[in-house]
Order: sequence, then structure tokens, then C-alpha cells
Amino acid sequence: MEKVNEKKVLVLSFIAVIVLILVVVGATYAYFQATSSGDGTINTNISSNTVDNLSFNIGNVISISATEENFTQGGNNLFGSTTVSATLTANNYTNNATRNYYVYLNIDTNNFVYTTDTEETELFLSITDPEGNSVTSIAGLTPVIIDGVQGFDITTKTGLITIANNYEITTTSTNTQEWNITVTFVNLDSDQQENTEKSFSATLIMQENNPIIISNVTTSNVTTDSITLNVEATSENTITNYYYAIGDEEFIESTNNTYTFDNLDANTEYTFKVYAVDNAGYQSAIYNISESTESLTLFADYIKNTVYTGDGNNGLYYHDGSGSYTNAAQEAGDNSYRYAGANPNNYVCFASDAEVCPNDNLYRIIGVFGEQVKLIKHDYANSNMLGTNGDYYGNFESLGSYYKGSHTAVNTYSRNSSTGTNVWSASQLNTVNLNTNYINYLNGINSKWNDMIETHTWQVGGNTYQNIQNVTVKNTYRNEIVSPAANTTYSAKIGLMYVSDYGYAASPANWTTTLKNYDNNTNRNNNWMFMGLFEWTIFGRSDDANRAFYVYDTGHVDYRYVYDIDRGGSGVRPSFYLKSNVAITSGDGSSSNPYRLSYTGS
Repeated sequence: MEKVNEKKVLVLSFIAVIVLILVVVGATYAYFQATSSGDGTINTNISSNTVDNLSFNIGNVISISATEENFTQGGNNLFGSTTVSATLTANNYTNNATRNYYVYLNIDTNNFVYTTDTEETELFLSITDPEGNSVTSIAGLTPVIIDGVQGFDITTKTGLITIANNYEITTTSTNTQEWNITVTFVNLDSDQQENTEKSFSATLIMQENNPIIISNVTTSNVTTDSITLNVEATSENTITNYYYAIGDEEFIESTNNTYTFDNLDANTEYTFKVYAVDNAGYQSAIYNISESTESLTLFADYIKNTVYTGDGNNGLYYHDGSGSYTNAAQEAGDNSYRYAGANPNNYVCFASDAEVCPNDNLYRIIGVFGEQVKLIKHDYANSNMLGTNGDYYGNFESLGSYYKGSHTAVNTYSRNSSTGTNVWSASQLNTVNLNTNYINYLNGINSKWNDMIETHTWQVGGNTYQNIQNVTVKNTYRNEIVSPAANTTYSAKIGLMYVSDYGYAASPANWTTTLKNYDNNTNRNNNWMFMGLFEWTIFGRSDDANRAFYVYDTGHVDYRYVYDIDRGGSGVRPSFYLKSNVAITSGDGSSSNPYRLSYTGS
């Protein structure tokens, strides 16, 4: 009987302990419920062992009032400061907790003004982050340094200032992040009487959720030099402004949720930053997005793959030796693409970025050779480009000029002498006028133009009169480029046209005619390279060291003594090969809308 009573006592004792535990737990829960509904300066989230806890401790109001008693010229600065903190506690010591939060300085009152003509900072905001570092960048504020302290000018600022934007806190136990905020009324040791009796008051706001968010940013209208951003944002208030930036550049303010960045580099990835602000002053987190501009089309590829649509179309012929037109057998057979005929759309604006290309900057495409485009100046070069200190193959002795039609020939290259040599490497036209003065002329405009030009190995081995003038253009090409009399080359950026360049610029009907007989109306009217004046080529005679090949004003090719000045002025059009990575940016090749170029790098 006693053992039964003992069992009853044990059972009752156990029940009593359970009741006591429930009472204690209930009282504890009630206590925390009560403390969490206090004055709001402490936001305490009570958690079980399965919930992380993030709480905020908001400091005092920052207040500054300038009076005649506390602020005098040459005296001390006035300060107002506070400390705010965020504490994150993980649910247990094995959990890795991560949260994000926002900190705002809300300037309720500020009637301070600038008292100097240069608007020197008078109210100075400085912030130290949880790592002990000075905050150096806040959107919408101007960074300044005063007495070695990094901060921001808020002399006339009101409303919300975002101090911590979606700031991360993480811990496996408990972590407290503390922010120190100070506002200083700076004594400039000048007359600041106008700010006497002025006041400043600001409170701190800490919260985990932001009333304004950017949900998405997309890109559109992506080109080789521009990208448009489209922003989707929402707010509990009204969104008033959007801010856009590339990388670490300064933000650009807009009231529109779309913005286009232009003047970008082609085939380049950019990182854009966007944030929004509403009418209550809240700022969204900064949204980052990366996008690449489109790649430019290489100029040579454009001509070969877009302009060329078949032999003769757009004035372009593919010289593979098996063309579809009547005189296909007369092709060069070098797989080049060459312009031929009266006036094809092969104009290029070179050495100018002007909206309307000046006549001096118009060039024309001879053709595409491999991956390089070969250009020749549209009109004759003048002494501003080439200088007047050289002749074709000897020392400068005379200068003359004359006009024929709309073209000007400058006789910089004749000499009043009975001696001379056609060795191109010895020609001052080559070394001085073309590859010194003309290059300096390009560099004087912008060195990017010189950078676009390839250093080319020019064939200057020469050949006989019979092998150049008295044969068809195909044989001229072979005797000039493929099998010259001597394998003599000269490496330089600038040269002149080859005799075969001129021959193949005529329409294919002329390719069966010898270059000596190119002086007929069919040739002259159907050869875009014929300009109407005497003009030098780069090639010399191998059987006469005093002579070089020459286009006559009647249209045929012949030779001329390198010291001959009897025929008056002689035209020169610089010719060169573009580097393979020069790209096209715009234009249709007409003289009114010539191709525009861009250099994609070395």
C-alpha cells in the first residue's frame, strides 16, 4: 500500500515540474513580447532555434544649431554625431546566417546656406563603416576632404541620404555591425553670419526591407557603339528619378526609365549601374548588368561578302581566273576583288571625322588583296600633304603647278637636270614626300589614321617597255607583280598605284587591249582611275634607268624620263594598304556618303 502511494507522489511531482516549466516559458515569452513593442529604437525579433534574428539599434537624433554664443569667426567647429548598429544572431552555432539591410540619414530640418561665393562646404557629413573605413562614395553627394577626413558636402541637403544600401551582414553565431555618423558645421574663418540661428536636424533609419526596388533591367537596341537600358522598378511611393552609370563613372540623372549610352567601343563588354529614387527619398539598391556592343564588320570582309554579289555587280570583279563575263581569261587570277568601270561606289572618307567628308579626304578603293583593302587618293595630293622638298628620283630643284578641269597637279617631282635614276629606294618622292611628309600630315590630323595603314612590301623590280606597255593588263600584272625583271622590293606604308592597278580599273572590255592603246574614249570614259593629267606610277623601266612608267593625260601608259620637266606638272596620288583589322562603321561607298572606318587595334 505504501508503494502505491509512493508512485502517486512521483507522478504528481513530475506533473508539477512540467507545469512550472510552462509557466516560466510563458512568462519569458510575454516579457519579450512586451519589450518588442517599446519606443521603436530597438527592433528585437525573437526566434526559436530554427530562425535567425536581425535587430537594429538606432542612435540619437543629430542636431546642430548655430548661435552667436557657440559659433564665432575663427572659433571651433560644431559637431553632431550618432552611432547605429545591426546585430545578427544565427539560430545556433552551426548555422551560417546572412541578411541584408539599409541605413538612411533622414534630414528633417536644414536651413543652412552657403556663405562664400565659391560655395565652400559648411555642413560636412562623415561616415565610418563597420570595417572602420571612411565611406568615400554616396550617390548624389559630392565627396570632399576636410582636415584629412573624407566626407560629403550636405550644406543645403534635405531628405533621405542612403548610407548603407543592401549591406550584407553574416555570422555563424552573433555579429554586430556599427556605423558612426558625424555632421560638422565647419568654421571657415570667414564671415558666416548668415548661418547664425540656422539649424540642422536628422534622424537615422535602419530597416531590412526597402520600399523601392528595381526588379529587372534589360538591354535593347544594341549596336556597335550604343546600348539602351530599360528599367523595371516599383515603390510604395512614386518613383521620380533614375540614375545610370558605366562602371565607376559618375551617375547620370534622368526622369525616364530608359537610357541610351552611345559613343561606345565596338565588341566591348560594359558593366552598367542603375538605381531609382522615389518621392519619399528612398533609393533602390544599385542594379548591375553587363552587355557587349556588337562587333564591327572588317572592311575587307564587307567588300568581299556584302558588296560583291557577282562579277560586275556594284562595279566589283573577283579575279579568280574564271569569271562569268566575256573577258574572264584576262583576270589577274590572284583571288583579288577589284573595282572597275566608269564610277563605282568605292569612295572612302579617310583622315577626317567631319560629318561631310572634305574633298581632300576622299579616297577610293582599288580592291581587296587577301585581307587588306588598297586605297588611292581620289584627287591629286597637294603640297600641304607632300611638302615641296623633293622630286621623283633626285634632289628637289623646281616646283610648278597647273590646273586641268577640277584637278590640281603639283609638280613637286620634276628636276631641271639631265641626270636621274629610277631606283625607288633612292627617290625623295618615296622617302621624303610620301613616307615622311604625308605620314606627318596624317599624324598631324590624328595618329589613328597612320595606325590604320599597313607597312607593305612593294614590288619595284621594274620591267621592260615591251613587257609592261605592249601587253594586255593580265600580262602587265604578271610582269609587274608576279615575275618582274628583278625581285626588288621596298617596305613602306605609302606608295603609288601599280601600272596594273590602273589597267584593271577600266571596264573588262578594255582588258584585251594593250596599255599603250588605252588612249581611247572607251577606256577614258570607263576607267574610274583616269583623272585627266600626267601621273606617276611606282614602277620603273628595267631597260632604262632614267625612266619610270607614267599615265598620260590622254589615258594610255607610257614612260617618262625621271628628270623631264617639259610636260609641266605631274600628279601624285598616295596609295596604301589598310591593316586587316580596319572595320567599316557606316556609309554606302558613294561620294556623298563614303565608307567610314574604325580601327579595332593592333
